[in-house]
Amino acid sequence: MIKNYFEKIGNFFFKYRSYIPILACLLFFFGLLNFKYLRNEHSYDLFWEFLCLNISFAGLALRFYIASYVPKGTSGRNSKRQRADSLNTTGMYSLIRHPLYFANFIIWVGISLFIHQLWFSIVFISIFIIFYIPIIY
Repeated sequence: MIKNYFEKIGNFFFKYRSYIPILACLLFFFGLLNFKYLRNEHSYDLFWEFLCLNISFAGLALRFYIASYVPKGTSGRNSKRQRADSLNTTGMYSLIRHPLYFANFIIWVGISLFIHQLWFSIVFISIFIIFYIPIIY
């Protein structure tokens, strides 16, 4: 019974996974309400922003790399259900079961760290994990 419920939630989240960035942006702007510069100096903040941006760009570069080496018939841009003809076990998929989700995680970690608030990063990462665990299931 729990297995069916978990699978149903995962299918729902999978279908609407493209809309998570919209919800994340709303959360991001809420987090900006209490934004303060690191040590109250803009120069420290520039370094921090550069670091956060590079973390997010590393995740984006990883997504491009993974997507560029996916064999035909192993994945697609589908939202109703999985349509792969075979399981991809090459490239990054030979190292990590869901490398695109891992790359998404890296992107969102960079974004969540940008706000300078630990509570925001914890909430953001927790929501990401709660959302993707049923999809992975």
